[in-house]
Amino acid sequence: MRFALFLVFLSCSFFSMSQNHVSWKFSIDPLTSHVVAIGTIEAGWHLYSTQTDPSAGPIPTELKLTKAACFKQTGPAIEKSMATSHYDPNFESTVYTFELTYRAECPVKIKKSGSISGEVTYMICDDTKCLPPISVPFTLEIQKP
Repeated sequence: MRFALFLVFLSCSFFSMSQNHVSWKFSIDPLTSHVVAIGTIEAGWHLYSTQTDPSAGPIPTELKLTKAACFKQTGPAIEKSMATSHYDPNFESTVYTFELTYRAECPVKIKKSGSISGEVTYMICDDTKCLPPISVPFTLEIQKP
């Protein structure tokens, strides 16, 4: 039932596919050597936390790095923003969401100068519709300290 409802949301929102309601900025924190992803979410929209059960229906936000010889990922990406928990009748489940801002960090050890690439994948919804999952790639230049 939840999956069918999810498909209905996706098909109803197909006309909105070209609209991306989150703007992303990616950086390296020089003090912590963390890759930082910051999303600014348009008012009225929300995206889902990794705390949301994937079987509930919505796709949780995920920050992934592509392996490269110039760095080593030293831990998982961690959401630094505080998610809001609420029951979503559309998914018949408790979900964890972010509104207005999202921040995640991924720790790395820089081995040599080069570039770090990856992507953030997320699903965004408002009160009436959800857009299909969106992946935003990024590349950051790094310097060995």
